[in-house]
Amino acid sequence: MIDLYAAPTSNGLRAKIMLDETGLDYTLHPVNLLEGANKSEEYLALNPMGLIPTIIDPDGPDGTPMTLTQSMTILTYLATKTGKFMPDHLATDMIFWRNTMSIATDMTGVLMAILTIGRMENPHQPTVDDFGARFNRYLKYWNGLMADQKYAGADEISIADFAFYPVVYRAKAVVPQFTVECPNIDRWYEEIGARSGVQKGLDFSQG
Repeated sequence: MIDLYAAPTSNGLRAKIMLDETGLDYTLHPVNLLEGANKSEEYLALNPMGLIPTIIDPDGPDGTPMTLTQSMTILTYLATKTGKFMPDHLATDMIFWRNTMSIATDMTGVLMAILTIGRMENPHQPTVDDFGARFNRYLKYWNGLMADQKYAGADEISIADFAFYPVVYRAKAVVPQFTVECPNIDRWYEEIGARSGVQKGLDFSQG
């Protein structure tokens, strides 16, 4: 039974969606970021950086317990463990990894900046709009990619979709004005969002 420590941020949703999509048994331990639970001594003993998500797999490689942090590492680990959502031809495709890592770094980072500035007591709107325009530019890059392929990584479901969906999900919920004019993204978003594993993964009352 895997233990998942997470909050419903983009990074936390990635790990939970992947667990629900792979069908692995796990126990969810919600980490209340607003209350600073990620900075408690107990949590820092698991993840000294105080970030989420973290998983503990008592049945890691060769039966050795494995503690992992960083959402993209967790997705890759779970794909390797189950043999799902990471076919061999994508695992060695550098273009796939370039784009997938861009989701984790460029898009997630820009969205985090938008949300962080927006939560300030006196947010500087021109800065929010600048980051928002950058996010929309990145999203339109992906919209162009998906004109020629069905899913984020290729013409098949992969960890790229489960990495990307939470970013678009949170953006559409909080700053939908920065997700406009991307019809291919909207098509993909509806299909991925209809998956039962994704729906369960978004629900932090389940785990």
